[in-house]
Amino acid sequence: MKKILIKKRLLGLTILLILSTNGYAQNLLNGPQKIVIDTKRNRLLASNFNSGDIIQIDSIGNQTYFIQGADFIDGIEIVGDTIYGVGNSRKIKAYNLVTKQLVFEFTIPGLPSNYLSSITYDSAGHLFISCPLLNEIYRMKIKNLSYWVFAKDNGLNKPNGILLEKEKNRIVVIDDSPNSKIHAINLVDSSVFTLCTTSFNSPDGIIRDKFGNYYIGGYYLQGMYRIDSAFRRIELFCKGNNIVYPTYDKNNNSIIITHFDANTWERIQLRNLRIDK
Repeated sequence: MKKILIKKRLLGLTILLILSTNGYAQNLLNGPQKIVIDTKRNRLLASNFNSGDIIQIDSIGNQTYFIQGADFIDGIEIVGDTIYGVGNSRKIKAYNLVTKQLVFEFTIPGLPSNYLSSITYDSAGHLFISCPLLNEIYRMKIKNLSYWVFAKDNGLNKPNGILLEKEKNRIVVIDDSPNSKIHAINLVDSSVFTLCTTSFNSPDGIIRDKFGNYYIGGYYLQGMYRIDSAFRRIELFCKGNNIVYPTYDKNNNSIIITHFDANTWERIQLRNLRIDK
């Protein structure tokens, strides 16, 4: 019987939960990158970098294959009843969350080595996809799969993790580079504005909680970092190795993270407070 340690953080205390895995609760994570929340079906879905599988995690932690060989190796996002994800060789793929059928497969032209990374979307039916090595952010119209370079250069230095801030009419992007910068890109004119310069070494993912605090993960960081809404205070929030892309769960004010090398995941409960007060 294999045991997995999952940490929960509650009111400043760290609680260790030991979940046993057996024949019906095996660990299928294999280089887990991003977890998204399928609220409608009360489950989590994870992308596996090493296998491309989409792993389904139910409400009590049991794991099953949702789609094997889906070619979801990096960022993923749910829009309605469809899950979108980044695959090998600059592919964007989509699967129906009910039927598991492939909705579309589209390749953004370019060298396979110029990989795609993170993905998000807006309410107007567009996906935003980052390409770190070309310093580009693509905008794709889901309806007809037309795309264009939404933002390029202008201070971007290997843009990776991206998130939408609808109320501010912008996306926020973090660089996958030493002394990483966090940028805001205006959704109207694609102008790039630097919000913060950090000492992070090549971070990956960025999210925001309901109070406006930001959380940063990455392979080469000491753990997950938190930054206040005004980008004045940076603190190591949770120690750990290979925390790649955090996910914010607004339903219970918690953060879900993966540990890439350990093939595990955990949920961290947040306190109801702002850190910039």
